[in-house]
Order: sequence, then C-alpha cells, then structure tokens
Amino acid sequence: MKLKALALVAAVAGVAALSGCETMSAEQCAAADWGALGHSDAARSGSSRFDDRAESCAEKGISADATAYRRGFEDGMFEFCRPENGFAFARRGGQFSGSCPAELSQQFGYAYSDGQRVRIAEQALEGARSQIGRLIADREEIDDNIGSHEGSLREATTDEERRRHRDEIARLQRERRNVNDDLRVAQAQIPPLQRAVDDLRYEIGGRWGNW
Repeated sequence: MKLKALALVAAVAGVAALSGCETMSAEQCAAADWGALGHSDAARSGSSRFDDRAESCAEKGISADATAYRRGFEDGMFEFCRPENGFAFARRGGQFSGSCPAELSQQFGYAYSDGQRVRIAEQALEGARSQIGRLIADREEIDDNIGSHEGSLREATTDEERRRHRDEIARLQRERRNVNDDLRVAQAQIPPLQRAVDDLRYEIGGRWGNW
C-alpha cells in the first residue's frame, strides 16, 4: 500500500510539473501520461493545451496520444465545470470560451457570470483605493519639495534665488491643490463602490461557496 501511495504521489507530481509549461522536454514527452495531462489541463483552466504539447513532443520525435488526452480532458471538464469553480475562476479573472458537459453547463454559466460581476465590482473598488494611495504619495512628495524650497529660500542670498524659490513654491502649491481636488473625488467614489460589492455579496451570498 505504501508503494502504491508513493507511486500515486509521484504520478501527480509529474503531471503538475508537466502542466506548468507548454514546452515539454524529451524526457517529459517520453514519460507523459496523456490522459492525466488532459485531465489536469481541463481541471485547471478548461482549455486544451494538446496542440502545443503535441507540437513540442513532435519536435523531439515523440508522438502524442490524442485519444488519451481527449478522454482525460473530458473527465477533467466535469471537475472544472463545477459551479463553485466557475465562480472562483471568473472572480480571479479567468477567461473561458469553451463548453461544459450539458448537465453542468447552465449552472456553470450562472456561476461564471456572477464571478465576472464580482470581479468587475472588486476591481473598481481596488482601483479607487490604489488611486487614493498614489495621490497621497504624490501629495507627500510635493510637501517634501515645498519644504526643501522653503529651506532654500531662507538661505538664499540674492533676489534672483529668492524669486526662483518663491515661484517654485507657488507652482508646487498649485499642484498640491489639484492633487487634493483629485483626492476628494477619488475618496468620494469609495462608498458607492463598496456598496456595490456589499450588494453583490448580499445578493449572491454563499450560493457558489464562500468568498
């Protein structure tokens, strides 16, 4: 039993290593379990990578097993097309244009659509938060520059130097006001964007698993 378990672990690890790259080495091609590869590709992304794999192995003089890959892929699609997986996949930004088994297609489609809606809402909220962070950083940099020019102004010994530093301080202060205006706009976007995410969380709930 222990030997069988170790063999299973090694087989799974081999499939994982192969599925992580489209270019396969001669050793990988020679040892490939094409059914397991098909299952792995389907379960991970719902997309066939057989053509790329087969081409890579053909370059090494090794033929791919299309029949085994197809059977494995079809089995893997039953795993990929679980509704909760479709929701999570879409929420992560995954793109799927294939087809699911008939008995799973409708529920998968509903879940995938909900995942896309959540992703759009969450991305909008995260985008606004990121913009706020950038604007705050910009304002801090402007404040540092203003402080630097104010220090230089105090130490200036000529009218020309004083005029140059005053002009630069005035320009930076105008830039700071513009940044503050943009910051207020960005901050005002947060409550409605957060409500949009909260509304989806209330509407969808745990229909497709926890999120």
